[in-house]
Amino acid sequence: MYHYLKYFVTPSVTIATAAGIFLGGYWMWLGFAIFTVLLIGGDYLLGEDTSRPDYRYPALLSVPLLLAPPLLIASLAALAWASGAGSADWLGMGALLERLFGYGFLAARGANTLLDYCGGLLSIGFVVAGYGTNVAHELTHQTQSRWKMIVGRWLLSMSCNTDFSIEHVYGHHVTVGTPQDPATARRGENVYAFAVRSTIFGHLNAWRLEMERLNKRDYGVFSWRNQMLTGYLMSLLWIVLFAYAGGTTGVGLFLVQAMIAKSLLEIVNYMEHYGVVRDPNGPVLPQHSWNTNKRMSGITLYTLTRHSAHHEHGTLPFWELDPYPEAPQMPQGYLTTIVLCLIPPLWYRIMGPRLDEWDAAYATSS
Repeated sequence: MYHYLKYFVTPSVTIATAAGIFLGGYWMWLGFAIFTVLLIGGDYLLGEDTSRPDYRYPALLSVPLLLAPPLLIASLAALAWASGAGSADWLGMGALLERLFGYGFLAARGANTLLDYCGGLLSIGFVVAGYGTNVAHELTHQTQSRWKMIVGRWLLSMSCNTDFSIEHVYGHHVTVGTPQDPATARRGENVYAFAVRSTIFGHLNAWRLEMERLNKRDYGVFSWRNQMLTGYLMSLLWIVLFAYAGGTTGVGLFLVQAMIAKSLLEIVNYMEHYGVVRDPNGPVLPQHSWNTNKRMSGITLYTLTRHSAHHEHGTLPFWELDPYPEAPQMPQGYLTTIVLCLIPPLWYRIMGPRLDEWDAAYATSS
């Protein structure tokens, strides 16, 4: 039973995050604090997990994925409500919660400081990235399922990043490790420069791939089948809802949390393939990704951490991915490695010897 229940950790953190936003004050930092403790402390204390359990009821593993849309909608609704001021009470949520719990939600919101909102934005940004984008990544690889693609794109719209469903699946997975892939970080490239380059060229590449698809089907650029345009409309809907709830403050809060979530995705892209090179004519193999089997990162991120196996078999569900302990390994679990990435001199010092080892083991003459 543990192997099923462990994947409900992230939904539980998302519920706590939404609750913290409503409670206001220092509680708005709750989601960020839990993620930090879980992913840094948990990885350190619990070590690695290279097992691959035999799941007799794999359908149960889809439940935490299906919980992502309602729980993240609730979290964003909490942030939208928190963007209101004075007596504004979007959808009457504050009054309803006060009747249910006897707590002064509206008064607590009125006492929120800028620092409190910073905590709220980090908390929401982390759950939108760690839960929303991650589940969307799982779903949008199942290209044969229309409903999974739609749900995945709506989750990506929360971070204004629906182009990921196009470029990642049809671009990155084909060109990973080559100069043609904007999501593969080059050696010596710092994470900040990479994030800008990957965002711009990844978006342009998504447009190119979508236009190729539309042209093959004889659809025009302004067709409702253009997934780039419908993706913009999805994110615009969130902006309109936040504007209605909190005016310009609401729009600002939505865009900042989206930027945090998108930035986390690009940092993860950076560290998953940093410095790896591949012959464009060769297959994508486990050595073309940095892997980690840190237990808590794997639980929280639905084994995105087994990235070597994911790139070898992109359509496999997360619970079937092999651990590949012999593949190139990240320095630490995901959140710790994210912190290391943000300090370029430290990152280069850590990754330099790893890249030397990679070259000795895997580099080709071409």
